[in-house]
Amino acid sequence: MENHWNDFQPSAKRQKNDTYTFASLPETTPEETPDILQTSNPEEIRSKTVMVAETTFFNQQNKDFWHRTDLSHLRPYDFPYVRALLQQKPVDTLSPEDIKHKEHVRTSIQVVTRAYEEEYLREPVRKERPCIMGEQCQGMHLTHVTENAFVIREFLLPTEEEEYKRTGKLPAEGRLCLMCKRSEIARAFINIRADGMGVKSNVMLQDYRNIVGEEGEYCMDDCILSSPTIFQGILEPVVLHLRNAYRLRINDGIRYYEQWRMKYPGQQNHFLTQAPETSN
Repeated sequence: MENHWNDFQPSAKRQKNDTYTFASLPETTPEETPDILQTSNPEEIRSKTVMVAETTFFNQQNKDFWHRTDLSHLRPYDFPYVRALLQQKPVDTLSPEDIKHKEHVRTSIQVVTRAYEEEYLREPVRKERPCIMGEQCQGMHLTHVTENAFVIREFLLPTEEEEYKRTGKLPAEGRLCLMCKRSEIARAFINIRADGMGVKSNVMLQDYRNIVGEEGEYCMDDCILSSPTIFQGILEPVVLHLRNAYRLRINDGIRYYEQWRMKYPGQQNHFLTQAPETSN
């Protein structure tokens, strides 16, 4: 009788299959594949800090427009992304196109006199608006001014002031005061120099310039300017912001900041503030 298919026979031994050795495996010849040539520049490796800053920046731009003026989203790690947009490695030579571009930009930089600026170093009156920085305005953070510190009026370029006088309308967006504007220009300029970088030819840190070396104006010693060999975003002199260069004064009940440490051309410092001469 034939065994049932489910019967278990422990005495039955499993037959071994044929074994193969490596020597008996078929030999294959490696295929010849052409080298893949690189057709583009390798992708720049970005740090995590830059990636986080970039994400934060674009998230803010995607918000509703009435929230875009909120500055509370700004954090220190935003700056590496902004610097990456502006900076480039220094170049030894300038092309004719770069020179032509700079000459064109220079004509758009507005000239402001010292007297014009001093009228903007006071508190706002009537319809004038305060600095967009509010309580973070530089006018509120002069360490030697312990009482009566104030938010300075917003700074208008000469063409904007003419428009305001003609129509009575201020720009749609608020502006920085003169101190804060000087401070931001100096901050960007010093960051660029500290990084050992220049900026792209289409980048400008200034939209106005100061007059130096003329009677009643500023001295070059109190201004900043790009290196003669590296373009750092400043084509014409701009006064360097120093918190200890201002002091408070009140005229007819209106608070002003006086630029008492920024001397006039040809003016000698007082003997108490003048640095002693070194002997050879």
